[in-house]
Amino acid sequence: TNLDVISEEISDLTGIEDFSSLEVLDCMYNELTTLDMSNNIALELLDCKYNELTTLDVSNNTALVELWCDDNELTTLDVSNNIALEKLFCNDNELIHLNMKNGVTDALTDFDVTENSLDCIETLDPDYATANWTYENGNIDEGVIFAVDCSPVSINAEIIPLKFQLHNAYPNPFNPITTL
Repeated sequence: TNLDVISEEISDLTGIEDFSSLEVLDCMYNELTTLDMSNNIALELLDCKYNELTTLDVSNNTALVELWCDDNELTTLDVSNNIALEKLFCNDNELIHLNMKNGVTDALTDFDVTENSLDCIETLDPDYATANWTYENGNIDEGVIFAVDCSPVSINAEIIPLKFQLHNAYPNPFNPITTL
């Protein structure tokens, strides 16, 4: 149920998905680039900090209570299915997207996503998140906001011209004033 693989310079944990009763995985200080824990549904604690992770799948880990994935190279993270989550540490990554629409805002007691490239974090209750997870408390970087949807605002297609055209200048372009 517990597996510690610490500082072993491991770059691959192929076969980890076969440990269906795995509750705790500590694989920090390795050279992992991907980690798929979706088959390990009993997982409660995952400590994978100080790796080179660009991909982390914890989508099926509904029993996950603690996730430590700081100091990696993650650009996106989805913890929307992790309804038991109490601790989330994803600082010092390259996150541009974080989906926390899991409804566990009251249960989440420890939270740090500083030192990322986040502008917005998706959550079901932006008001609660804004009041409780703050820059002043060291939870987020300055300027990060919480929203139900962080998708970029689209431009209304009705106002986009269908055709652009540049006509000749008149009168003579050598005159002091020209109209385009």
